[in-house]
Amino acid sequence: MRELLDTPTQRRLKILEILNEVSTWISSNELAQQNNASLRTINNDVSYLKENWHPLLLIETSKKNGVRLKTQASSHVEFVYRYVLKNSEAFRLLESMFFDTSLSIEKWGEKLYISESSLYRITNVMSISLKKYGLILEKKPCRIIGENEFYVRYFYTSFFREAYNITEWPFPVDKKLSFDYIQSILNIINFDLDENQVNHINYLFNVCLIRQSQGFYAERDLCFNNHKELQQLLLNDKTNLNKIAQTYKLKIDDKLLNDIILTIFFHQSDWKDAEEKFLVTNEIGCFIKNIRDVFDIKLSNSISHKIESNMLFLYQYHQLYPYRNYIIFDKYFYNGSVIKNNYPVFDTVVTKALNKLEKNTKFPWESEYHDVVLYFLMIKWHDLPEILEDKKEKAEILILSNLGKDHSNFMAKQIRNNFRFKANIDTFAGSISFLENEPKELFDDYDILITNFNTKLLPNDKLVVMDDIPSGNDWGTLRKNINKINKINVKSLNK
Repeated sequence: MRELLDTPTQRRLKILEILNEVSTWISSNELAQQNNASLRTINNDVSYLKENWHPLLLIETSKKNGVRLKTQASSHVEFVYRYVLKNSEAFRLLESMFFDTSLSIEKWGEKLYISESSLYRITNVMSISLKKYGLILEKKPCRIIGENEFYVRYFYTSFFREAYNITEWPFPVDKKLSFDYIQSILNIINFDLDENQVNHINYLFNVCLIRQSQGFYAERDLCFNNHKELQQLLLNDKTNLNKIAQTYKLKIDDKLLNDIILTIFFHQSDWKDAEEKFLVTNEIGCFIKNIRDVFDIKLSNSISHKIESNMLFLYQYHQLYPYRNYIIFDKYFYNGSVIKNNYPVFDTVVTKALNKLEKNTKFPWESEYHDVVLYFLMIKWHDLPEILEDKKEKAEILILSNLGKDHSNFMAKQIRNNFRFKANIDTFAGSISFLENEPKELFDDYDILITNFNTKLLPNDKLVVMDDIPSGNDWGTLRKNINKINKINVKSLNK
């Protein structure tokens, strides 16, 4: 929904993303070209970022090198998106109308100090943008309705989760009261959920109750074999549920309980038919097995089940809400880009497997949910990063020092401390003074030759010259050379 942001803010976010992706200096001319903007506009934007988005991020400029981004140790690029979301007129309006559906669009303009011209532009763009989520903006009174109520609830859950971090809380109900109630349910059904997932359920639960208090109820033909058990489950901690309901001026009845069940426990509803459930479950199992077999990785049943459950949840979630659940910051794309960069061969294998899964299940696993699945695999498969690192080719390094054996051992220890799992390190046992007498074949088995001197006697394409005590620049150069080699050899995989 970036179109709800004004043009300069959209452009500044794009500049931020370009800077974040390259992680080095980039010229203002290149930024202007990629943003289809004038050099003057880009320079003004960079000045704005430096002055207004600090300390969320640090922008460095140089007449010689251009522009680069440095994120503060106590900050993260996601914080910028949250800041933009909270300070945008359009998104402040979107949030305000959720909590109060009684005012007209004109009244909201007055209340939020939005000019008439801005209000006209915002509501026009908002109407178009919301249609992409199956939503409709009504203006008198000002409220959002959907092709079905689930769309509204899941959209706003995504909105609040993106606008507020995990320590914040946008709802009138006491935060601990809500979490205690939801946790009491999870304890009974023994759901293995992480804190992020529990947070998601709490947001969805409160969005659901607020919509009920405004007269909106979910209408969906979902069948639950365990409907009575789910109702009793919700009533297990009736004291806390009653306190929560009273905050929203609701009474606990079948209508309230059924609505919560439809909203939160949709994944426990019956499938269209037994054939669909068998097909999807079986194909997901084949997908996981394929990844495991290609990399020759052991996988416990518990982890396999956890990955399968997350993918089944994603499949059923999409049936109710066929849209990606982000507003302006796609954290899965952001994290997926890092995974692709660090493990390109793994990503290639996953892409191929997801394409097959998508074809067999007629579900957009690869086309829409590639980064989501990639993230699931990396996080839920606990030791996967370590396993993939171990699969990478290690750089073979030979250290040649003109300062003697002690210095060679010192260098070897320093390099080993920095690149323990990425390189095998040897020290040269011969005489540097008579290096010309050494057979050239001696160096054939090494990828990198590290010296503290320059010489034409060693192959230049393997040579890395470092200071006697390596500088920060030396470590950066060595890291680049090691990373060129430290990759998974495709030929070693089981295809």
